[in-house]
Amino acid sequence: MVRTLLVISLLALVAVPAAAQNYGDGFGVGGVFVPDGTGLIVVKTRLGNSLGVEASASLSTFSNDGSSSTDLALGIAAQKFWSTDDRLQPYFGGRFEIGHSSVDYDEGDLTRDDGGDSDTTFGIIGVLGAEYFISRRLSVEGEAGVGAHFGSFSLSTQTRLAAFLYL
Repeated sequence: MVRTLLVISLLALVAVPAAAQNYGDGFGVGGVFVPDGTGLIVVKTRLGNSLGVEASASLSTFSNDGSSSTDLALGIAAQKFWSTDDRLQPYFGGRFEIGHSSVDYDEGDLTRDDGGDSDTTFGIIGVLGAEYFISRRLSVEGEAGVGAHFGSFSLSTQTRLAAFLYL
């Protein structure tokens, strides 16, 4: 239901004429749609013509009979855009992420002898992507990345599809 309302709102904004602004001017506020269920909120802006910065946050909680889990993620990224006047704007850059996840078990759960577990990691990810502007205020973005996470060391690949509304 929420996604349907969001899509309808974004499509309505496409019909509204854009003010005299360039593609990507102002603050972009949006969310990540793929991978599904991430709940990632992203805010981005440009510093000059071709340098962009982005901040992201995600909070996810789950509770079931006898256990609960919480995942928190924060990130900051820098993006270098190849073209800034076109509807399609390819970019490359890097992202720093920090994440914390915890699981708590009910004291009455006889299958577990501890109260829970937690893990904190941080990672550095190189990204390559493109942002396509449907209108001067509305865009979609696709991105692929390769990175390393430390704390519990892992190498990973990432993809995402996001949409942004520029204010």
